[in-house]
Amino acid sequence: MNLGLSASAEHYRAGLKDWVEANLPPRWRDIPVGTGDDESYVAMRREWGRRLFEAGWLAPHWPTEYGGQGLGVDAQLAFVETLVETGAPEPMNTNGMGIFAPALMRFGTDEQRRRYLRPMLCHDDIWCQGFSEPQAGSDLAAVSTRAVAKADHLLVSGQKVWTSYALFAQRCYLLVKVADSPGPTLVVVHMDRPGITVRPLRNLTGTSEFCEVFFDDVVVDAADVVGGIGDGWPVATYALARERSSALAQRSLQLSRELTRMLSALDDVHRDACAENALVDAFVRTRVVDSTVRRVFALDADAAEPGMLAPIAKVLWSESHQKQLATLLEAAGPEVAAAGAGWSEWTRSLLFARAETIYGGTSEIQRNLIAKALGLPSDRR
Repeated sequence: MNLGLSASAEHYRAGLKDWVEANLPPRWRDIPVGTGDDESYVAMRREWGRRLFEAGWLAPHWPTEYGGQGLGVDAQLAFVETLVETGAPEPMNTNGMGIFAPALMRFGTDEQRRRYLRPMLCHDDIWCQGFSEPQAGSDLAAVSTRAVAKADHLLVSGQKVWTSYALFAQRCYLLVKVADSPGPTLVVVHMDRPGITVRPLRNLTGTSEFCEVFFDDVVVDAADVVGGIGDGWPVATYALARERSSALAQRSLQLSRELTRMLSALDDVHRDACAENALVDAFVRTRVVDSTVRRVFALDADAAEPGMLAPIAKVLWSESHQKQLATLLEAAGPEVAAAGAGWSEWTRSLLFARAETIYGGTSEIQRNLIAKALGLPSDRR
């Protein structure tokens, strides 16, 4: 297993870094995850994605016919690392490019790939994910959103929740149940269709990037079924495997840069000597997370499934980030209250991080997957 970058990926990385340094507006640098859901924040990330696409840097591992460069998966790792190192924001369409696009390339028809991939990459179409429901979060097999099959279309009715940025999305990949079919079905929904209601959900930070979405006899063209009626489970699980590996890589690799910024922030306030060991532990955790993410990418580059490394990476990243932020604020002590407006970024990040052990698969579910792979007994219910 080669954890390094190929010569082509290194060449790509050098060019991308030069371009980002020359073209990233200073006001867009080091914007924390979870700091905004307003139209200007979404517009910024969308415009950044468009600029990356137009300059030819976005999705280097995609086939050239869909707008990529046809490079290896390690070039995508180089892309993620470069954005993190330069403090550049994530493009807006990671839900589509990082999660659904690989599944569409594998299971979709030629027409579906032609119709959806390039508009996704150039950020004309923003995508959201319609999997979780009020009674089906980590247990996606329990989805209750229904689709009634007609001659040339389906009628979809039901509710999804925790749908990130649904308010700004043009497309949604949706998991539904069709009567008398052996399993769930995955469909593409156009978010401007009649019968769709999107309601933002305000979270602890005061932002509303999560939404609940209601479907009332929404028409979905038969041509927008991905993988076939009743055959959506392989499509969904393949997409989720991408979410739990490469799609989380950017936030995982952000731990090191964030920790460096934290230590710099602590220089401006009194640092409790008792916090030194905790800060060292946080540094070690960032190295472990970084190594695990690289191993996931290396397996992907070898066309091998990440197996239990993907849930391990999710648990390590989410729990390490929560602990890292808590360590920072504890080390800073009560003087944070008088340390200036800059510290509001860290308190807001800590609040947002509470959800990180839930979304993308709860830590409990991830540990069950790891235990199953190791042949350990299942948890008690």
